[in-house]
Amino acid sequence: MALAACGATSENKGGPGDPPGGVAAGPNGAAGGAVVGTGGAGQVGPGTSGAAGTVVDHPPTCTAGIPVTTQIPLLLNRQYASVVRDLLGVTAIDSTPVADFLVGDFTGAMTAPAWKVYQDAGAKIAKQVMAGANKAKFISCAPTAADCLKTTVQTFGRKAFRRALTDEEVTSFMSLNSVTPAGTPDQVAEAILNAFLISPSFLLIPELTTEVDATYTATPNAIKLSQQEVATRLSFLLWGSVPDDALNAAADGGQLTTKEQILAQATRMIQVREKTGGFISAFHDEWAQMNNSSAHWFKGKHDTAVYPEYTDASRVANKAELDAFFEEVAYTNGSFKDLLLSNVAFVNKDNAALYGLDASKYTDTLTKVTLDSTTNPRPGFLTRAGFLSSYSGFGTTSPILRGSYMAIWLLSINVPAPDPAFAMQTVTGNFMTQRAYVEELTQKNQPCKGCHEVFNPLGFIMESYDGNGKWQTKDPKGGAIDSKVTTATFNFKTGAKEISSPVQLMQEISKQATAQALYAQAWVSFATGRNPNDQDQCTVNTLQTKLAGDGYSILGLLGDLTQTDSFRLRVRGSL
Repeated sequence: MALAACGATSENKGGPGDPPGGVAAGPNGAAGGAVVGTGGAGQVGPGTSGAAGTVVDHPPTCTAGIPVTTQIPLLLNRQYASVVRDLLGVTAIDSTPVADFLVGDFTGAMTAPAWKVYQDAGAKIAKQVMAGANKAKFISCAPTAADCLKTTVQTFGRKAFRRALTDEEVTSFMSLNSVTPAGTPDQVAEAILNAFLISPSFLLIPELTTEVDATYTATPNAIKLSQQEVATRLSFLLWGSVPDDALNAAADGGQLTTKEQILAQATRMIQVREKTGGFISAFHDEWAQMNNSSAHWFKGKHDTAVYPEYTDASRVANKAELDAFFEEVAYTNGSFKDLLLSNVAFVNKDNAALYGLDASKYTDTLTKVTLDSTTNPRPGFLTRAGFLSSYSGFGTTSPILRGSYMAIWLLSINVPAPDPAFAMQTVTGNFMTQRAYVEELTQKNQPCKGCHEVFNPLGFIMESYDGNGKWQTKDPKGGAIDSKVTTATFNFKTGAKEISSPVQLMQEISKQATAQALYAQAWVSFATGRNPNDQDQCTVNTLQTKLAGDGYSILGLLGDLTQTDSFRLRVRGSL
């Protein structure tokens, strides 16, 4: 049985430990509680406003100026995890990865369940740090020594709050040293660390300066970010974490004023692959819709009688491979086109066979390989087993799922939702290929025909890869996978073209202005925490133009994101 359908899937101050209650801010940091965010965009369908990987039906028009941005976004879970890793060396709480310990990312005011988890996390992390090898990351002197605690509050607070603490704040933290009954010096130090970890200035990313930039006339009320706020934007953009000592020193020394100064720091930071690499992978997971709960990524399993190489372990390897692939493309000076054309892969003993490699030669560790580009072509992420296996049925391929994914998320073709009356139609007959079955199923159902004529061809071109992502020359139904099965005509916005191979298809997609615009918009929304708007559209247009040329690298795009006027200015909006 197959699905025949017209669509597929689609200045809150306080003392230490005061909850950031009532703050109408969310993990995504967009004005008005929008779902697209700094380091984490939300997922909505084409034709709506603001999603990684989508272009709206009526795109904004480039208008000079600074868009509204929220002042106090909440840390995303992955940002919280990166911050406590970089500050304190903590990667797990009670053996649970830090990000998984927290409640799911959310928008709006702080909820009681989330606040309770933050309190629990802060207490457990403080206890773990003070009892372990990472204690010196918080306090490097004896708590009994004169001024040790005060110095610790000031030095650690500068890093944790991304700015120097006020005298009032220092006094507030030090008050924990005079409570009754008195604690031991180590207990007081642990209480201070706990208070830091549940402070609004730690859990939020506030931008509270009020100095208007009188030199910027396009938006007369644009506020100039402080040097420390610029540093924070840089670090959360590129690392999803707090500034390092070098960036803090640049901010405190007034060296983040000009675009050139900002770019110099950005260039340095981008080269720290162990930090920026994960951010790049996280972006591409969003762009590719892997975090979209309505998408098919890594959800379904397969019939091992049809696909004996399928295992739960191979599915885990396939997911890890894609993150490694996205990072590697970027750090080998790759471009947007390389995401769709690179034949680099990462394999281990669990997924090597899917690429025609000898699994016995590999271990549990993912190994970089260059796949054969002739007999088993593998251009880009859409020919990796992670995508192909996710967008298939239990025992079959699914041209419908594969084609609609490309049509919707890469080419922004607005496909209507399925008509329930026709959603589960079936056909009978002796079909030797999945393509023949799908054609019969969708072409005979007139209400569905129009939509499927749009995206089925894209899926048919991918029929050389079986339901588990392995190259196939024979369909499980018995028919040959030949040019009649894998050749189809697709009506691109630039005109109809007959496509006869996955390589040709990926080349055509990579040249489409819409695909480039989707990618540019996704980066701008992901980096800024804003829905598409007229002001950011100017940046989108600039990036799209660069993406259309050759040699514009993903790392170069990252640097360009720091060069906009809106990176160092803001306009006050809804909290």
